[in-house]
Amino acid sequence: MWKSVTSGGINSCSAAILDGGEIVYSEGFGAADRAAGLQADGKTRFNIGSTSKMFAAAAILILADENRLGLDDPVIRHLPEFTMKDPRYRDITIRMLFNHSSGLPGSTFVFGYRDDQNPHAVLLDTLRESTLKHDPGAMGIYCNDGFTLAEMIVERVSGKPFLDFLKERVFEPLGMKDTGASIGISGGKVAEFYDEKGKKLPRELVAVLGAGGLSSTVEDLCRFSGAFIPGGKSFLSEKMREEILRPQPTPFAASLRGQSLLEAFGWDYALLPEFRDLGFQMVGKSGGTSFYTTNIQILPSRGLAVAVIFSGHGPTQEATCTIMKALMRDKILQVPEKPRPVPPAAAEPVPLELLAHEGYYVDASRAAFFSFDREKGLLNIHPLSGQSDRSSPAPLVLQYNGGYFHDFERNRKYYFTAAGGETFLVFADIPQYGGDVLFFQKVPVPLTPAHLAADVDGRVWFLRNASPFLQSPDILLVRSSRIAGLPGYIDFFGIKRVESQKYAAIAATGFRDQCSLSLFKKGNETRVKVMQFVFSGEDSVPTISGGKVVIGPEGENEWRRSEGGAVLSFVKPEDGRVIVLSGTGDFPLLFDSITDEGEIYVPEGSFLFFAGDSGDIFEVVSR
Repeated sequence: MWKSVTSGGINSCSAAILDGGEIVYSEGFGAADRAAGLQADGKTRFNIGSTSKMFAAAAILILADENRLGLDDPVIRHLPEFTMKDPRYRDITIRMLFNHSSGLPGSTFVFGYRDDQNPHAVLLDTLRESTLKHDPGAMGIYCNDGFTLAEMIVERVSGKPFLDFLKERVFEPLGMKDTGASIGISGGKVAEFYDEKGKKLPRELVAVLGAGGLSSTVEDLCRFSGAFIPGGKSFLSEKMREEILRPQPTPFAASLRGQSLLEAFGWDYALLPEFRDLGFQMVGKSGGTSFYTTNIQILPSRGLAVAVIFSGHGPTQEATCTIMKALMRDKILQVPEKPRPVPPAAAEPVPLELLAHEGYYVDASRAAFFSFDREKGLLNIHPLSGQSDRSSPAPLVLQYNGGYFHDFERNRKYYFTAAGGETFLVFADIPQYGGDVLFFQKVPVPLTPAHLAADVDGRVWFLRNASPFLQSPDILLVRSSRIAGLPGYIDFFGIKRVESQKYAAIAATGFRDQCSLSLFKKGNETRVKVMQFVFSGEDSVPTISGGKVVIGPEGENEWRRSEGGAVLSFVKPEDGRVIVLSGTGDFPLLFDSITDEGEIYVPEGSFLFFAGDSGDIFEVVSR
C-alpha cells in the first residue's frame, strides 16, 4: 500500500483487519488532506462505491427476517410504479436484483459534486422506455440499477428513508459511527481526492445510496463484515446470515467450465475457487467510484475480515487477498499457491465443430471478426471499429491446445460456450478471482440492414441535460460511428444494432451497462436519447469569440465552438459551470470552472460547455 502511495498513482489509503470479532490492526498511508497536513488512518472516511450494495442486501434481509417481504417476491409487488416497455419486467424478483440476474440494462446515474437530482425518479423514467437484456433470472451480469430498486423497496416497505433505516438497524447496533452518505454530504475526517496535477477536487457525491452512494472507514467496514461471521455481532437471524453467504446460481452458470462470479447475494463472489479447493469459503465485495476504490474480504469460518480503501484507483483486491493470505499463514492454515505460468504448447488443429463459431462478435464497447486457421490451430480476432475490412493484421491471435484457446504471452485462456440461443467466448480462470467471465458475444448479420434516419458515422454529439455538478466531463461529447465491415450496427455509448430509422437496440446483451438508442426531432434539430441522456448534433453548435451565453427556458446546456484561437476568461453565475474541451482526438479537457479560474488559451475549434439554471447568463471575455 505504501508503494501505491509513493508511486504517485494513489493519494492515500487505509487498511484494517478483524479477527474473532475484534479489530486487531488499523493503519493509514499517505496524506488524507495535504493542505491541512492530516494523515490517513483507520478512521478516515472514503466513498466506498459498490461496497454500498452489501448494505442494501443487509436492509432487504432484515425486512425478509421480519416477513415484511419475500426474496422471491416480484419487484412490482412493492414498487407498482416500476414499468418497462418489455413485459418480462413483471417476472423480476427481489432476489434477482442481488445476484445481478434481473436483465436490467445497466447504470442510470452519474457521479457528481451536489445532490441536485432525484435518482429514483430518473431511474423509473428511464426504465419506462427500456427493454431487458435477457430473461429475468437467466444469467448474472453486473447491474447497478437493481440495487437502486432495492433501496426504493426498503423505503417503501419500512416507511423510512434508506439511510435512516440503515442507521437504526445496522450502523448503530454495530457501532459504525463513521458510515453514511457520500463524503460530499457527510463531511468529517475524509480522504480528499487530488488529480494527477495535484489539484484538490470537490468532494464526490453519489446519489444512489444502495448502488454505490455510501461512505465509510476501514474500521467500520470490518465491524460490518463481522456480522457475517458465525458467533459475531449481527443484525440478521442465522437463517438470513446463511442466505447472504450462500451462492445464488443462475441457469447460465451451468454453461461455464469454471466458477461463475456475481451469482451471490450482493457479493462479487461467494466462493473463490483457490480457497474453495482448500475447504474455505471466501466472500468479497469491491467498490469503485471516479475517485475511490474499496474492497472487503471475509473468511467466515475463521472469523477473519480485511478492509482496504484507496483515494484513487488502487489494487484493492490484490491488497485484501495478500493480507488475508498472510493472516492465514500466521494461523498455520493452508494458503493457495501462487499460480504457475503455463509454458507455450504446440498448437493443435481446431476441432471441426468449433469452426461454426466464425463470425462477428461484440463486447461492451468493441466489435470484432473471428476467423479460424484450422490446421495451424489459431483463432484470429480482428477488431472492426475504425478499420475498413477484416483483412487487417489481427492484434490478438489465440492458439488452440487442450480444449482452450491460449494467449500464452499473457497467460490467459478462453473457450466457447452457448446458452439461451447465444454464443460466447469466455475468459477462463481470470487473475485474482479464478472465475470465468464473458469476453465476447456473437451477433447476427442482418440480411437487410436497417439504417437510422440520421447519419451517425463520424459525428460528434453534445450532451444537453447534464447537471452543472456533473463530476466527469468524459460523457459530455460522444463521437458516433458505423461499425466497419458490420452492416446494421453502430457505436454510440456501446455497440448497438439498428432496428429502424429511429431505434437501435442493445447488441452486447451479455455485458454490463448497455443501453438502447432512440432518435427524435426537437423542432428542426435531430436529437439522440440514450439512457437518461439527451444529445444534439454538431450542426446545432454556433461559433463564439466573445459575448454572452444565456441558458434557455428549459435549462438545457449550451454549447459553443471557438471561432479562432484566443485567450478567454469567463464570468459565470455562482452555481454555473464552464468547461472547455479540445476539438481534437478524444476531446481532452482544457478548462473546468470547478477547479480552474482566470484566463486560458482556447485553440480554434475547441468546444465550450455552459450549464446552469434557466435564465443564467455567462460572459465570455476575449483578450
